Amino acid sequence: MNKILVGVLASIFLLGSSAAFASGNKQSAIPPMSAQDILNKMSCEGKKDGEKIRDRTDGEMVTCPAKIKNPRK
Repeated sequence: MNKILVGVLASIFLLGSSAAFASGNKQSAIPPMSAQDILNKMSCEGKKDGEKIRDRTDGEMVTCPAKIKNPRK
């Protein structure tokens, strides 16, 4: 009886937490950003506008301030 009760409680917990992970974080006001955009933004900190940096992922030149690509569009 105890094993069944523990199994039921564990499955409820796992199903509830996986549903929260699968929800897609719709409540966040922060727009999604790729890792490439985050790295470019960090590289542009402390640089003047118009200064060029090399992108860390694909090697192309980026002009600061780095433009953030919105994956939703």
